[in-house]
Amino acid sequence: MSTSRETVRDKLVTLFTAVLIGTGLPCKTVTGSKVKKLEGLTPLVSVLSDGTLRERETFMGDIPTFFLEVQVWVLQEATGWTNAQAEDGLDTIEGLIAGVYEDNRRVDEFELLELDDRTRVLEVTVSGVPYYLERIPTVAKLSKS
Repeated sequence: MSTSRETVRDKLVTLFTAVLIGTGLPCKTVTGSKVKKLEGLTPLVSVLSDGTLRERETFMGDIPTFFLEVQVWVLQEATGWTNAQAEDGLDTIEGLIAGVYEDNRRVDEFELLELDDRTRVLEVTVSGVPYYLERIPTVAKLSKS
């Protein structure tokens, strides 16, 4: 049976949770799907599906390449939380995610784990509340299917 993209999303959620959530770490939530409401969950990282490429690579089958979008949501300002803290938090989270990619390239599970393009930071309003949203295009290729 061929590997599911869900398996890769779940693995990334586990890796990100280890470096992003806990005492002294920058996130409140890491999830493998969209959330309905952001309130109380940010800073939040979501690992979302963005497509698959399945090409035959060996006589025994194919090894899929999975495309994902990692989204980082940070509240811009609130009581006791400044815009400067939001920017710093966004930068810290992106750096920790980049570290996960660096640490997990060419390991037993991943043949490839890296950015698929540059990240994009947007300012978005959800339910009247301003957030920073960083979109991190990601490509993952497993060592074996």
